[in-house]
Amino acid sequence: MALKCYSYKLKNHGKFGEIDFLLLNFNFVFENLTYKMSQSPDKQIIQDVVEGNTTYSENDISIDYNLEDIDRLLSITQDLINRDDILSVSKEIEAIKVAFYKKINIEKQARKESFLNDGGEESEFEPLISSEEKAFKELLIIFRKKKANKREQIEADYAKNLTIKNNIIVEIETLVSSKETIKDTFDKFKDLQEKWRNTGEVAIGFRNDIWKSYHHQVEKFYDFIKINKELRDLDFSRNYQAKVAICERAESLLQEISIHKMNEELQILHEKWKEIGPVKPELREEIWERFKTASRDLNKKRNDHYLELKEKGIEHLKNKSSICQQIKVLASHDANSHKQWNDLTQKVQELELQWRKEGPIRKEDVKVARKELKDCLNLFYDKRNDFYKTKKQEVSQATSLKLSLCEKAEELNSSECENWKERTQQFASLQEDWKKSGYLPKSKSEKIWNRFKAAVDTFYDQKRAFYAQLDEEKNQNLKAKESLLETVKSYTLDNDSDKNKQHIKQFLKQWREIGAIPKNKQEIENTFRKTIDGIYANMKVEKKELEEIRFKDKIDGLKHRSNPDAIDKEKKYLKNKIDSIQKEINLYETNMAFFKNAKGTEQLKQQVLSKIKKNQSIIQSLKEKLKLINAI
Repeated sequence: MALKCYSYKLKNHGKFGEIDFLLLNFNFVFENLTYKMSQSPDKQIIQDVVEGNTTYSENDISIDYNLEDIDRLLSITQDLINRDDILSVSKEIEAIKVAFYKKINIEKQARKESFLNDGGEESEFEPLISSEEKAFKELLIIFRKKKANKREQIEADYAKNLTIKNNIIVEIETLVSSKETIKDTFDKFKDLQEKWRNTGEVAIGFRNDIWKSYHHQVEKFYDFIKINKELRDLDFSRNYQAKVAICERAESLLQEISIHKMNEELQILHEKWKEIGPVKPELREEIWERFKTASRDLNKKRNDHYLELKEKGIEHLKNKSSICQQIKVLASHDANSHKQWNDLTQKVQELELQWRKEGPIRKEDVKVARKELKDCLNLFYDKRNDFYKTKKQEVSQATSLKLSLCEKAEELNSSECENWKERTQQFASLQEDWKKSGYLPKSKSEKIWNRFKAAVDTFYDQKRAFYAQLDEEKNQNLKAKESLLETVKSYTLDNDSDKNKQHIKQFLKQWREIGAIPKNKQEIENTFRKTIDGIYANMKVEKKELEEIRFKDKIDGLKHRSNPDAIDKEKKYLKNKIDSIQKEINLYETNMAFFKNAKGTEQLKQQVLSKIKKNQSIIQSLKEKLKLINAI
């Protein structure tokens, strides 16, 4: 149901004038901003909108997740995403995410340092994703889905509430022209007010207009319906008492310690204020001014709080920068022993922890501050790693490892090679191991290197000799295929179709049996297939029969391959293809349900039916091919 907006001119009832209405309008804007931020935990709060430079403080989180271990963080995250009020835990999840990846990155850095200390190259290090990190990512996916579902539910409730409230406005409007008794009319009016109060919120974009329309109709009801004065005065009095109670509660909120809780309750009070009916005209300005003053004081307290956080953020940034300078000083030390580097590392880790415990900073400074920390830490750890790389390469260990590699290479050369690809990978692995085996002085390494190089050269000489012979065989095969191709090209069709097919089958068999040819001469394969296709074309073989002949030839080729799994792979391919097309058909058939009652979709429906029929034909063809394979 579309929103029915009621426009009206503001009337001065008592002292409630145009200026106060504009202030009330500003209050609506401010409340709308506040409400939108409260419904989007991942967004910045209202102060971000006003100043554009404030982030949520870690102090808003009741638990310091940096003190929890990884398993505990996973457990807490699981508990949080199981809660019904999923939108309220977004900041908790974000805080856990930051703490979790701090710990994960520390573990990765530790593994990297261990790898480098053992003589590994930094370019070869591959950080692995742990099972805990995979589990955490899965929990985050579940959280995002639940949050999205919750928001969809809220939007649906908003739409439902909007319809109810629009109906209430229309019903109040009709009461003005009602012919019932004043008592019955007023009772209905009170029932509608109660129904309005019991109806939930609507979407933020409609909230201001729907309330103004409602308030306008309430004013009209009181101003234009001749209600019994005592009954009206009694209602005015009740409304006045309710508004006084709201003012008192708003004034008491100045003592609230939690800024978030204070602001949240203030917005609730504003919503309650809207739901309460009018008071006596002579009291309207007075009571509204009281509530407006309390709201202004609370908003000022909140703004002052975030201004203070901003100033503290600047101070925290200076402290973080000072800590980074201290780390740089430690990185400039010329330590030359394991103990000295351990002492320096402990000091750097303490400074890093101090940096992380420093209070929050402004959002626009976060990236720069983190880069400064990362740069100074890299400066220190790079220098420390250089020290260990040079000191850890023990001569005796490197010599023993290199001699072992020589023996393995010589042992491989002494055994008969049955698989040159596998043997090549083995020698490549030995060469890679040699590169990683460590540094030796030239006086000690030259003799061992010459021994290893001789073993490697022997292998590659044998390999080249083998493939030279293989290339000669391939060249002979090429000549044989060229000769057979000429025979096929000169073939003259017989009047007997079966005899022609038998000849072609023999050609195909001879072609397969010839064997492999050089890679740069593969074009002859296409020429042969096209020549065979030309013969079939001259024979006027039907397309379906030709496809079956080609497939049978393909199967015969798979049978003659050295790979025993070739036919099984072809079966698997056909089955997967059938399953894929069947899923597509199922999807089309599901979509057909949407065309039943829709107008103007007949053409689209026919297109879908045509696609289904085409796919069913393809599936039938694939199944026939599968039968041919199974019949082998």
